[in-house]
Amino acid sequence: RFSATGTTKAVAEYIRNEVNGDIFEILPKQKYSSSDLNWNDNSSRSTKEQNDKNARPEIKNNIDVSSYDVIFIGYPIWWGDTPRIIQTFMERTNLDGKTMIPFCTSGGTGIQASENTLKSYSGINWISGKRLKASKSEVSNWVKSLNY
Repeated sequence: RFSATGTTKAVAEYIRNEVNGDIFEILPKQKYSSSDLNWNDNSSRSTKEQNDKNARPEIKNNIDVSSYDVIFIGYPIWWGDTPRIIQTFMERTNLDGKTMIPFCTSGGTGIQASENTLKSYSGINWISGKRLKASKSEVSNWVKSLNY
């Protein structure tokens, strides 16, 4: 999971507790400051990245998911889509044959556009995801409905 402000982190922890799983954090090599995340500033780092479809922010840590069959991938919605660092993760991680379940956090934007971005990566069995709030009961009900 990638979480810049902590909301996605809280949801990921609820999911981990439901499935008795592990959490791996996608850490940017250069941490995002509050000014980097200012979506009202056209010159902020996150705005520049989201406006550049080829931007791939570097990831600080190595994430080995080779021993996992099912992976929940969580992220905030940025400019209606996945943050570009999620695409960095997708492109540098061998996910062939994995089942992946996306979840996102957002003040109002749904998951559909970000799911379309993720589903462009082939060789993965995608399960439809959901936009979630940091609500333990909402997360629990959704995870139970997946039967994983």
